[in-house]
Amino acid sequence: GNLGHTFNSMAEGLENAEKQRRVLVADIAHELRTPLTNVQGYIEAVRDGVLEPDNATIETIHQQVLYLARLMDDLRLLAETEADDFYLNIEENSMTEVVEMSVEAFRPSADLKNVAITAVMPPGLPLINMDRTRIAQVLNNLLSNAIRHTPGGGEVTVSGETVKQSSIRITVSDSGEGISSEDLPFVFNRFHRADPSRTRSTGGVGLGLTIAKQLVEAHGGTISVTSVTGQGTDFVIDVPIDGPS
Repeated sequence: GNLGHTFNSMAEGLENAEKQRRVLVADIAHELRTPLTNVQGYIEAVRDGVLEPDNATIETIHQQVLYLARLMDDLRLLAETEADDFYLNIEENSMTEVVEMSVEAFRPSADLKNVAITAVMPPGLPLINMDRTRIAQVLNNLLSNAIRHTPGGGEVTVSGETVKQSSIRITVSDSGEGISSEDLPFVFNRFHRADPSRTRSTGGVGLGLTIAKQLVEAHGGTISVTSVTGQGTDFVIDVPIDGPS
């Protein structure tokens, strides 16, 4: 009976893995098809004399190529985080420094949208065992999303606190458009966009939050999200001070 139960569980696991593989391949094909079709269409139009090879045309093609480059980079990083030999360079670091540097890096893009961006980190936060570069990647993904979905005059705030002297909690809050209750359960899924039209001008490649979740969990931490449509979104990261086990 135990053997039969174990065998059925194994078969179910293999079936689910195969389904996920097929879905991933289909998603990647979908993501690649649109920008490649756009690039092909513009190049053929220029070749046939329908469009002039002016700055506007070249810029449109350039944006599609940049999207493809971001997609390839994110897919590579996602593959790294899911590999059995994924490596974290764990060292004692200051979370306050990482947060403040990330905020300053995004200040120019926030200023362009007239969005106020602030780091509110309490004094005396303990040093934490973490991979500084990977945690910075998590913050960069969250800040990029927050600024993108916050209208002019809004604000983005990154705050920190110690939780039970065992972990540091970082909250990235924005006063943007929020996420609907229907989309909330899926925000960490690959290629998920709250924008039903999947418009690339209003979002990234749909892997940033998936990567952020993988990196936080690799540190032994957790990431969660709460949101109210029309009022804003809070992403909460808890990372253990002692680092991953």
